[in-house]
Amino acid sequence: MHRDELLELLGPLTEWLLRSSFEGTMRCEATVRRIADRYGHRAEATFLADAALLTVGGQTLSYSREPGVPPLDQVSRVHGLIADIDRGELSPSQAKSRLDEILARPVRWSRPWRIVGLVSFSVGFGVSVQATWQQVAVSAFTGLLVGILVIFGAPHRRLAFVTPFLASVVVSAVVLVLYEQGLVDGGPIQLLVPALFYFIPGDAISAAALELSTNRLTAGAARLVYSVTVLLVLAFGALLATVVLRVPQRDLFDVDVPGNLGPLWTWLGWVLFAVGVMLVFSMAPRDFPWALGLILLTAAVTEIGVRAFGDPVGTFVGATVMTASALLVSRRAGRPPAYVIYLGAFYVLTPGSHGLRGLESWIGGHPIQGVTGVADMVGLMVAITVGMLMGAAMVGTGRLVNSGQ
Repeated sequence: MHRDELLELLGPLTEWLLRSSFEGTMRCEATVRRIADRYGHRAEATFLADAALLTVGGQTLSYSREPGVPPLDQVSRVHGLIADIDRGELSPSQAKSRLDEILARPVRWSRPWRIVGLVSFSVGFGVSVQATWQQVAVSAFTGLLVGILVIFGAPHRRLAFVTPFLASVVVSAVVLVLYEQGLVDGGPIQLLVPALFYFIPGDAISAAALELSTNRLTAGAARLVYSVTVLLVLAFGALLATVVLRVPQRDLFDVDVPGNLGPLWTWLGWVLFAVGVMLVFSMAPRDFPWALGLILLTAAVTEIGVRAFGDPVGTFVGATVMTASALLVSRRAGRPPAYVIYLGAFYVLTPGSHGLRGLESWIGGHPIQGVTGVADMVGLMVAITVGMLMGAAMVGTGRLVNSGQ
């Protein structure tokens, strides 16, 4: 088989893996090398957070792309393609044609459905933050605003870059106005975080810790800097909202409010959250039951662990069970890849919301509470990383999760 024919397949695949590399550069490299081996060639692949080098037979290609979350139905299809390549069922040209067809497919869910998904995503997570009817109402309204900004801003590159900041200003302004008018109980921070949860880089934060723990220093450091920058941008949006509205920064405070929703509503919230994940991240309906099951399992295990041993240990146990379960499910033919079913469950554990709440408390003149929030984020980040490594070790594989394995 000619080298150029293999490069025509590996080039676009490398580019796609780079754009969806939040789950680890080592898995991306292993996937490229394994496919080259299947076709009788030796390939060298080096992935960083936003760049990759591919070398086959002395010819080198370089790529630079922004990492992100790919459409989950696309992940499932690429996973199936790689499985067929592993079984020797496709020539490189056939695999290339199939990959092109997968990447050319339109987004599964239309714009209105994705806006509904962001509302569902915000409300579902909001119930876990504050189990009150005011949380449901505020999260639904602010989630709608964020959904409109995200979906209609995405096609415009310049607007997409500033969407997190704009969303933070708008959401913070809405919640602060409600607070100033005496229409909400407690502090604004718990009410504004759910709608901004979509932007919080919990996956990048934990991926950074995972990369650093496996000596992928450049990729890990880059992701960590990116994650902190996003949190600071979101926090600055809240600060600007106080300036625009001419309200004191001390209005940004975080305080627990007694819930007036029963336990059943909290679990229904996670179901609603799972629906949001399916619509926002373009998951195929056939994969939804697996993703929902893992979200509920992770939430239950984490809740039990937190009640018994505290946040860090509970999060560690949740991450361990999540990773092991996702890998075991994905081993069976016809099942969705681990990344697809664990992405939603990962959000259940994400430490980024603690960091944002901490930074906004700091801005509001509550430095002790702010430092505590940031420290909680660091502790949970480590707990998730170690839990993921433990979960992978328990099922007998050194590979965590990526779209192609």
